[in-house]
Amino acid sequence: MNFIPKKGDLVYLPSNITLIDCPVAKEFIRLEEPRMAVILEPNWNGETIYHRVHLGGSSWLARTIDTLEVVSSA
Repeated sequence: MNFIPKKGDLVYLPSNITLIDCPVAKEFIRLEEPRMAVILEPNWNGETIYHRVHLGGSSWLARTIDTLEVVSSA
């Protein structure tokens, strides 16, 4: 089953991925450690390539294949 995130969902971002700023890709960050982020806009700009996420006080674009669902086992 594919993960289809909604606004406000918590996602896991693995290490060694690159996030770009939005809406214009002037800056980027490379995650050295896994992080958690909040989905601000799934399928950003109507495309399935990026999700807009909130991380570290800023808005970033993360590739959809790099955003993993956070599941509780409780």
